[in-house]
Amino acid sequence: MTTRFAAAIAAALALFPAAARAGHSELTVPPAETFLLGGEQQAEMVVSGRNTGQTGVVILAKTGPAEDAPETVIATVAPGGQFRHAYAPGEIALIRNQSPSETARLSVDFTGNASSLSMSYAAPGKKD
Repeated sequence: MTTRFAAAIAAALALFPAAARAGHSELTVPPAETFLLGGEQQAEMVVSGRNTGQTGVVILAKTGPAEDAPETVIATVAPGGQFRHAYAPGEIALIRNQSPSETARLSVDFTGNASSLSMSYAAPGKKD
């Protein structure tokens, strides 16, 4: 590889922002619980995935951490179904297990640095 070619590749890679770094998770969500991702990110975060389990999930967006912050339904995803949504800076992605008795399983990808994204679960009966 020539020095000129290596320099061109390095220059091209420098054009990709840090936010383009991706994370991946084989996620499990306990019965009737909600997994929360993000809320503090400074750039758009794209979350996509596939429901690999046997129970449906609801994908939502929440505009802030306050208990009374509105939630918007993005998609209801049956087993085998897929989803994708771009979340605005500061918006929270919610993945809610619809089953009261079965664990949900998903394969999830997201943009952004995983070390800078908050991740947690909200128990049943608790406001997200």
